[in-house]
Amino acid sequence: MHDDQASAAQASTKLDHEVRNMLIALLRDGSSPDLAAEQCGVTLQNLLNAAPYDAQLAIALAGRDPYATEERRIAQRSVFLGQLALGIRVADAARTAGVSTSQVNGWADRDPYFGRAYQAVLRYTKEFPAPAAQARLSPRRVAQLLALLRTGKYSVTKAAGEVGVTGSAIYARRKRDSQFAQLVREAVAAGQAARENTSTSDHRS
Repeated sequence: MHDDQASAAQASTKLDHEVRNMLIALLRDGSSPDLAAEQCGVTLQNLLNAAPYDAQLAIALAGRDPYATEERRIAQRSVFLGQLALGIRVADAARTAGVSTSQVNGWADRDPYFGRAYQAVLRYTKEFPAPAAQARLSPRRVAQLLALLRTGKYSVTKAAGEVGVTGSAIYARRKRDSQFAQLVREAVAAGQAARENTSTSDHRS
């Protein structure tokens, strides 16, 4: 599934807060998932679609009390492992789960099953490609870019590559920074004039 399709699918699974809390209450009281969904005015499929993004709702669907202390820990571990499996850093995955990295390490030490799952997810995410470094368009790089454009020998994209940034980064900066956009236009115009002067000199010689 493409990223935009996945985002749309996830957005469509979100339940109204009151409906979500009512579903959990009904499930805790022993209602079957289909009956709970019907009483809350949603379909069973809506309920099942929302569960992967809501650990407490998933626990209630499994017939357990999501507000019990131990179940809360299970929910936190589920959130942590889920975030980690997406390639999120350990510290950030822990923060999303509402715990610290030292707590996560404590879980791994005390619970061999969680420890093995933790290590398995870490091994899995090692196969992910490393994110490309995004160089910042610093004042020094801007000066270098403009100097290259004024020579008339570089397109904007080629000049961007020479200073270590992407053409899309230049485009985005031009779009949000009118002063920068003007400087680029002036540098491009100067480069064009430099090319024309060179061409005229060549013809004369």
